[in-house]
Amino acid sequence: MKRPDLSSPPTFDEALRYARDVAQDPGTLVHYPHPGLENARYGRGFAFLEKINGDRGPMDGYVLVSTSGYGSGVLLADGRTIDEIIAEHLARAEHANRYIPDSELSVAHRAALAAYDAGHGRIDDLPGHEALDAETADYAEFVLLNLRHSRNQTGTGRNILARNDFLLQAATPGRRYTHPCPLCAQPAVYADRYPRAVCEHCLSRTTDHAGRRITGYNTSLSGGMIAYYTDTIDHPDTPYEECVEVTRTGVCFIDGHPATMQEARFGGIVVQLSPTD
Repeated sequence: MKRPDLSSPPTFDEALRYARDVAQDPGTLVHYPHPGLENARYGRGFAFLEKINGDRGPMDGYVLVSTSGYGSGVLLADGRTIDEIIAEHLARAEHANRYIPDSELSVAHRAALAAYDAGHGRIDDLPGHEALDAETADYAEFVLLNLRHSRNQTGTGRNILARNDFLLQAATPGRRYTHPCPLCAQPAVYADRYPRAVCEHCLSRTTDHAGRRITGYNTSLSGGMIAYYTDTIDHPDTPYEECVEVTRTGVCFIDGHPATMQEARFGGIVVQLSPTD
């Protein structure tokens, strides 16, 4: 199913189409009018009710379609009403779109925002970066990396921070947050388990032995890794083609340099430059 366009609220007809795709029993779907949701400043959308046939008989279910995507569930499962679910949704939308004043930001956060909004690729490109101590610069680089690689690039860097509470946490003293990419020396997120992890730019050039571009995915929420040829992913009308050799061995290449592709410990895919290179 096509994800709702996040750039503008869905029309009723669009929301109904999405809801029918999500509903377990589209034939029972009915619109649940809610002026607060349908006219909200943030998270605007439409709600629908449906009947779901469970092991214990019919249950009340819902589908909610808004600018933040869509969701569905069973109302009887946790005792919540559709109005409570909508209220929680609107509260999350307001929180994700709140304004964060400078007084709530650290020196590292302000440096990262200045670099992001100026279009800089790294903290070292920011005028006056020399005044930052090493730990502050490292954490600012980490925040900047996350801002630049956020899936939702709508608005300013401050808007992205508001949608990612984990980035607003204070840096842990003594912790290392970034390291130079072992291939190009650009900043990359650091993890003890993956000391030779490449940056996002080098990751985007990962290939099989023949030089055909590949992209790794987790096979499920519980783990596993599968590699697909990127050119088949870029064309939604064709099925994904697996790169069996990389899926089985994890051996890949970046600009001819040997590397390894694997599932990360807590989800996602990590590519490391081989230590022999």
